[in-house]
Amino acid sequence: MDTLRVCCIRRGGAVLTGEDFDDAELVARVANEDESALGQLYDRYQRAIYSLCLRVVHDPPAAEEVTQEVFVRLWRSAASFEPGRGRVSTWLLRIAHNLALNEVRRRQSRPVIAPDADWELEGARLVDTQQDNDPEVAVWLRERAQVIHQALEQLPTPQRQAIELAFFGGLSQAEIATALGDPLGTVKSRIRVGMQRLRALLLAAGLDDVN
Repeated sequence: MDTLRVCCIRRGGAVLTGEDFDDAELVARVANEDESALGQLYDRYQRAIYSLCLRVVHDPPAAEEVTQEVFVRLWRSAASFEPGRGRVSTWLLRIAHNLALNEVRRRQSRPVIAPDADWELEGARLVDTQQDNDPEVAVWLRERAQVIHQALEQLPTPQRQAIELAFFGGLSQAEIATALGDPLGTVKSRIRVGMQRLRALLLAAGLDDVN
């Protein structure tokens, strides 16, 4: 465990918490087929994962099924988790997002964002939520989304993660706090400061109509 703490103490400028180390230890136990460890992770993150899935698929039963599949995947692939690359919560949310998108594709109920797009096109929501079928408008929105994506990349990692989970993942601030293992006040501050910085970056890039 000492080696784990040394290699994981910092990631993207953020100091990982004791809960992060606890999560990583639980995943290691899951990799050794410890069902009680899986249960602890389920109790800790089921609500946040379900909320994200529901906002993607817009169907409670489907969101519940996808949530269960996330933990099936966790059980099967726990050994692939690399503690030095990030938090368990972020890893699980990424799995949930990808599985939820796959479910939407299967149902063909609405357009989706490709998992490898880094939620880039979703960035258009920050500047224009209007749906328009005009190809020229679609291109324009994609260009704006690219600018937003680039601006997000300039934010400190903790601020960017909180904003992505709030605006693109659809989580509440309380759910983000649970998912990231951070105090609610810290999450609120990161989103507020991050949005102020993001607006400034977007204004500098020429998007002067951002609210």
